[in-house]
Amino acid sequence: MMPLISNTLFAFAIFLAGSQVLANEAVEPRVDGDGVVDLLAGGSLRAWDVPSGLWRFEDDAIVGDTGPEKITTPEWIYTKGRYRDFEFTCELRLSGDTKRNTGIYYRVNKFRFKDRFEAPSGYEFDAAYHDGSDKRNWRGSLGDWYARPKLRIFPDPSVINEAFKTDEWNRMTLRARGDRLEYWVNGVKVMDFVDGDPKGSKEGVIGFQIHDGSVMKVEYRNVRVLEL
Repeated sequence: MMPLISNTLFAFAIFLAGSQVLANEAVEPRVDGDGVVDLLAGGSLRAWDVPSGLWRFEDDAIVGDTGPEKITTPEWIYTKGRYRDFEFTCELRLSGDTKRNTGIYYRVNKFRFKDRFEAPSGYEFDAAYHDGSDKRNWRGSLGDWYARPKLRIFPDPSVINEAFKTDEWNRMTLRARGDRLEYWVNGVKVMDFVDGDPKGSKEGVIGFQIHDGSVMKVEYRNVRVLEL
């Protein structure tokens, strides 16, 4: 009987270890400590390529603001540094009309989109406004909107709608490691996707978006990245 007990205990230990791994995978990365880079260090936008006067540094945050008029093409502010495998976190707050839309873009390489404007080829962590009137809730989704428009992975609506606080500060965290891409909103895991497409971007800059077609303001603060 002793071997049976030992085997049972061993199997139980394996079960506990496996459960701990799954639990750890669900935990939001802290993105602090040694090696973390504060992308707003020094109270400035020195780490960023600023495309226009729509972007500014104010109250310890990156602010993208259309002003009173809609813009006709989207615009992005990008990091000067490039990143491959990393953990990233920030807090964002989005305000404006019902078309307001922003997102965190990463592993971005820029290209000319339909001869209209310079667009990102890379992934997006979407943070679009959602009030329930649109059947499709883009908030929290993963995509490569301009280079691979068919790629759009949506989170569980009940999870993202509970986690994301409209018109408030929201902590957005992501981990990109190899082909695996994970998202958290306010500590709740909303996305875990493995992109097996060889066309998927492996490295690039990180950026924030002001979307066209809306009067909006977006603020990003506590912006940090840790290379893995």
